[in-house]
Amino acid sequence: MKRPLVSVCLLVACLPVFADDVALKTDTRPLLNFETEADTAHLRLNATVATRVTTGASEGTHALHVRFEPTNAYPSINFVQSAPADFRGYGGIAFDLYNPTEDTIAFGVRIDSSEKADGNGNHSRAGKGSIDGRQRVTFVIPFGANPDDLGMKSLPGYGAFRDTGAGGRGPFDLGHIVTWQIFLNRPLSPAEIIVDNVRLVPGRKQDFNGIIDRYGQFTREDWPGKIHGESDFAAQLTAEAKDLAARPAVSERNEFGGWSAGPQLKATGFFRVEKYEDKWAFVDPAGRLFLSFGPTTIGPGSTTLYSGREYMFAESPPAEFVAGGNGKVTYDFLAANLAKKYGNDYKQAWFDRTYARLVSWGFNTIGAFSSWETLNNGKVPYTATVWVGGNHARIRTGGEQVRSMHDPFDPQFAEDVVSAARAQASRIKDDPWFLGYFVGNEEHWGYFRAGPRSHYTLILAALKSAAAASPAKRAFVVQLREAYGDVAKLNAAWGTGFAGWSELDAPIAIKEPYPAAQLADFSKLLTSFSEQYFRVVQAGLNQADPNHLYLGCRFAGYSPEVLVGAAKYSDVLSFNLYRLTLDAKEMSILDPYDKPVVVGEFHFGAPDRGVFDTGLVGVADQDARGRAYQNYVRSVLALPKFVGAHWFQYTDQPATGRPMDGENGNVGFVSLTDTPHQELIDAAREIHAEMYRLRFAR
Repeated sequence: MKRPLVSVCLLVACLPVFADDVALKTDTRPLLNFETEADTAHLRLNATVATRVTTGASEGTHALHVRFEPTNAYPSINFVQSAPADFRGYGGIAFDLYNPTEDTIAFGVRIDSSEKADGNGNHSRAGKGSIDGRQRVTFVIPFGANPDDLGMKSLPGYGAFRDTGAGGRGPFDLGHIVTWQIFLNRPLSPAEIIVDNVRLVPGRKQDFNGIIDRYGQFTREDWPGKIHGESDFAAQLTAEAKDLAARPAVSERNEFGGWSAGPQLKATGFFRVEKYEDKWAFVDPAGRLFLSFGPTTIGPGSTTLYSGREYMFAESPPAEFVAGGNGKVTYDFLAANLAKKYGNDYKQAWFDRTYARLVSWGFNTIGAFSSWETLNNGKVPYTATVWVGGNHARIRTGGEQVRSMHDPFDPQFAEDVVSAARAQASRIKDDPWFLGYFVGNEEHWGYFRAGPRSHYTLILAALKSAAAASPAKRAFVVQLREAYGDVAKLNAAWGTGFAGWSELDAPIAIKEPYPAAQLADFSKLLTSFSEQYFRVVQAGLNQADPNHLYLGCRFAGYSPEVLVGAAKYSDVLSFNLYRLTLDAKEMSILDPYDKPVVVGEFHFGAPDRGVFDTGLVGVADQDARGRAYQNYVRSVLALPKFVGAHWFQYTDQPATGRPMDGENGNVGFVSLTDTPHQELIDAAREIHAEMYRLRFAR
């Protein structure tokens, strides 16, 4: 295998250097300009239509018009090399993009070094971008150091081009490129772009020495609000105190953040949900309509990995903000900055400032994953998350991000739910400011639009288990026996050859294509699984705390069958929906259920504040973040079942990435120096001030 462009050592004191046999290219190498039909000869289209056009060209007289269709979860246009290409020495693939529509388009990019590329990082690198309506932008898919190898999701950008980033954890050979692509992620409607002037741009030597200053900021750029000295902290404190005093709250709010100018409904002393004028809403303890908006992950700390990357930091961290464990040393820039800004007793001062900010900015909820200190705060309503531990059985699908799915047919699961719920409820069950419980987060439920293997991943994984080790497998076999009686009837429906029902107790690996009758059975089993899971969780929460709401499980993936149990047993459904806006067509899957819904997570990031990644949905700059926030909130308010949306997260992630996975996004309302992102805040204040009247048309 050819040597890669960059060799990186992580967790040891070494720097990335260019391979000895690769010279940096100083030229720009044209690849495609679509001036002739030959430039379209090697395109591979997946649910897309591509035509040469004379409008929108940025170089020459022709460009490529691409229309993505929503008939595939990931429609793409693939630019295939006629023979494997050597791109070593160059800095990246640049391409000019024009959006001929009025809508912002979010897209992904991927570059493959083998036909074996799987989209999960093996033999590929992937990134993302977005482009506003009627906008023309030059994007670059950067080559060089792999951010994952450096413990980050994204690296400093490539000059004047808008950087898509490009990372992955598997093998990759820049000297053997077979294709690159632009794709959309689960679009619900057609989208159009115009591509032109594809070229390789000159190489660059990447130097990560001293890229982070003593405050955790990128050293090689400047931006509004950057801290240059500790006197800036004092100036910020004073200026913001004046702003908060002048605008302590948005209009028409009571102490809970409910709509003081709205109708007076029944006051129960706790939060509940009610349908008012055919639109769902929370009702606060005082009986006022309440729509829940606020950030998650509010806490006075945010660590980044220090050991093995000491060369990245311009100064050694002070000992009081360094922690170690398992051979890794982390540094908490946020806590260190808060101590500089607020003094030695910084935590309480910072919490007081944070609560004042939230109310002033029009927020009324502290979202998931926030610090224990936010419980019982008496100033801003809050949520809590129940994490179910214990030794109950689990189902491992292979697609889980962090946690395997609980097996709800294991009686031990019910006991573990009660234990976890009681641990949380003991702190908060009598607090009227407490909104409700989430249970879990983004478990691997599968996703129906990604095909049957994802749709029925829990069923396939359970059937692949031995019945002796899987309560779910045993329950499924019982249900199949009840449905078919004779195993011969099951064999006829499934195309199998089981000699008897006992053979189903062994692990069963079922391969595609799945017969229609088998898919129908999978659907019934998944519904049964969903109902069992949510029934058990609801019962456990009610046993621990009958006063507060069950806010659901924060779906990332979902399927129609899964929603059956969720809607039956949750007080509120919750989805983490990273989109530019919510789409009524996508949410029509909820039509069978008359149930309130809250967004557990969404955000927009930009590359203009010294933080390298844009999060899951990126936009151009801070002004664009504000516009995107308002558009998203309006889309929430327009859907009668939706009762709020929680932003992930309150503070930007460290530029060098959080330790668990390297996420390093500009996704906060404040920076790691506790500096408010004013453009985003101004936009939030504006939409929050009118949200109740927008919702209820008054």
